[in-house]
Amino acid sequence: MTRFRPATPGDEQAWQSLLGRSAAGDFLHDWAWAPVAAFDGQPQRRFVLDEEGELVALVAAQERRLPVGRAFWYVPHGPVLDYADAAVAERLRAITIGLREVGHASKVIAAKLEPRIEADSAAAALFGRLRADPRPVQVGQTRLVELTDDASLMASFDKDTRYAVRRSQREGVTVTVLTDATDTTPIDALHALVLETQRRAGFPRPPLERYRIAWQGLGAAGRASILEARRGDELLASGMLVVEGDRSFYLFAGSRREEQGEPKHYASYLLQWEMMRRARELGSRVHDLWGIAPPGAGPEHAWHGVGLFKKGFGGREVQWAGTWDVVIDSTLYRLRSAVAMARSALPRRAR
Repeated sequence: MTRFRPATPGDEQAWQSLLGRSAAGDFLHDWAWAPVAAFDGQPQRRFVLDEEGELVALVAAQERRLPVGRAFWYVPHGPVLDYADAAVAERLRAITIGLREVGHASKVIAAKLEPRIEADSAAAALFGRLRADPRPVQVGQTRLVELTDDASLMASFDKDTRYAVRRSQREGVTVTVLTDATDTTPIDALHALVLETQRRAGFPRPPLERYRIAWQGLGAAGRASILEARRGDELLASGMLVVEGDRSFYLFAGSRREEQGEPKHYASYLLQWEMMRRARELGSRVHDLWGIAPPGAGPEHAWHGVGLFKKGFGGREVQWAGTWDVVIDSTLYRLRSAVAMARSALPRRAR
C-alpha cells in the first residue's frame, strides 16, 4: 500500500537515510534545514511517500502565506526519490495527487517543484504533464567535481588553480576544520568574511542569525563543518562544508582581499582544496560547488568571477532540469499568472 502523508518526528531517521542514499537529495531537504526555512519566513511542511512502512520519497514544502488565507508551497530541490527506479513515474504521480489533496485542504494555490535532476536526464521527462515555470528559484546550474585520490584530483584542476593551491601552502597558509556547533565564534567569523565578500560583489548581505541557525542545526547533526584558512593568527578565508550521503556541498564562504601592494596568499584556493579532501574523508564522492553563472554569461554577470574561480577546480558543468507547478486552485493560479504578466509588461518606472 502506498500512502502520501505528513512526516512525523519519528520519521527523522528514515528521512535522513533516504536523503543520504538519493542522488537527488541535498541539504535543502535535510531535516535540520527546517529552522532555516522558518527563519526565512517559509516554514516547512514535510511529507513522505510511504510504501508498506518504508519511505520512498521526501517532500519538504516551504510555505509562503498570502492574503485572505491562501498560500504557495515551494519544494526546493525536490521531491527527493530514486529517479532511476522502475516505479518512479507511479511514485511521482502519487506525490502530485497527494500534494493536490493536502494542498486543497490547506487553501494552497500551487506547489512549485524544483527537483535536483539534470536537464538532459530521462527523469526530466517525468514532469512533462505539469506546468513548466521558466523562473527557477534556486540557481539553475552548478559544477560537480568527482573526489578522486589527491594526485588525480589535483591533476584535474587547471594549471593556475594548481599553482594557487601550492603557492598558498608556501605562503604559510594553513587550514583548520571546526566541528563544534555549540561554538558560534567560527560562524560569526565566517559571516563577517561573507559580508566583506558580498559588499565587494554588490550582493545582498545575509543576516547573521540565519548562518547561526544553519550551523547549529547541520553542525549538531554532524553533517556540517567550518574550514578556516589562516596565515598566523589572521583569518583569510572561511567556508562551510555540508555532507549528505556521498555528496558534499560548498555552502557559505568568504575571504579577505589583500591590501594594495600586499602579496597574494591564495587562501580561498587552499581552502577549497582542503574542503574537498575533508569531504572525501567523510564519504563524499561528488562535491557540488553550488552555483555558477548561466551558460554564455559574460564578465558583466554578477557571478562571472566566482564562476571562473570554481571552473578552475575542474569537474563538469551541470544544468538542472527546471521548475514545475502542481496547480491546486486553477482559477486563482490563472489570475495570479495574468497579474504577474501584466506587471512585467509595465515600464520599469511605473512599478
